[in-house]
Amino acid sequence: MLDINGFNKLLNTSFDNQNMKNSSPHKRTPKSVNACQPKLSAKQESDICLSCGECCKRYWITVLPQEAKVLAKSLRMGEKEFLEEKCVLFVKLFPKSTPGLLTIPTAFFPKRIYELLEKEMVEVPQSFFVVPQIVLKRERGECVLLGAGNKCSAYKTRPEPCRLFPFIAVAGLREQYPFCPLFHKTFKDSSKESRAYYKKVQKYFKSVHAKGFFGAKGVWKHAPQKGSLLLNEKALGEISLGELEDLLSITRKNNKA
Repeated sequence: MLDINGFNKLLNTSFDNQNMKNSSPHKRTPKSVNACQPKLSAKQESDICLSCGECCKRYWITVLPQEAKVLAKSLRMGEKEFLEEKCVLFVKLFPKSTPGLLTIPTAFFPKRIYELLEKEMVEVPQSFFVVPQIVLKRERGECVLLGAGNKCSAYKTRPEPCRLFPFIAVAGLREQYPFCPLFHKTFKDSSKESRAYYKKVQKYFKSVHAKGFFGAKGVWKHAPQKGSLLLNEKALGEISLGELEDLLSITRKNNKA
């Protein structure tokens, strides 16, 4: 699933500007014994998922703007209401030494965020790859959309990572899901769908770099007002939407220069 960890793995292998055209994060992993498993009906797959629900209890799921619109409508909520009540902001920082997409020099970081990095690192790098995401909230250790009997309250309009799980064809990711009974009982070639989703992710981050994350001209017209700041996989503390916008403003200034 392209949860937070999977999403970042895809990004780290594909969003270095120097390698973007040549990278192939959607290549299939070598076929394993799963490729020999029988094809299941939609009902059989559904029954297996409803008996488990483990993926909904393990992951923070990334939502893209169009997915948020569709989810809000299916839940009979306004987009602003949905993003504020069902979602949270996640911002991850990855040390990066070369210029590129969403790569921000540390000199432009807000003072409070720089001080958080100083407390955590022996030496703060000169720049970071900044990954701003909106993810579904988790309540009581599970996805906010998961209801009684492991039923998703927005199953028909669930985000693409949920639809592709556990057969998302991103090299190295399928091996992360040994807990999934569906993974052991059937096999699907989701490489075409995975490539299509990868392109959406790529387009999304290019747009954030060029237009900004939030605001009248930004990718998101509405967004959660605060969330979590992480260094790689480790939580540093909270970050506000305003701090994120300050952090990303340098990319728009560079685009105008």
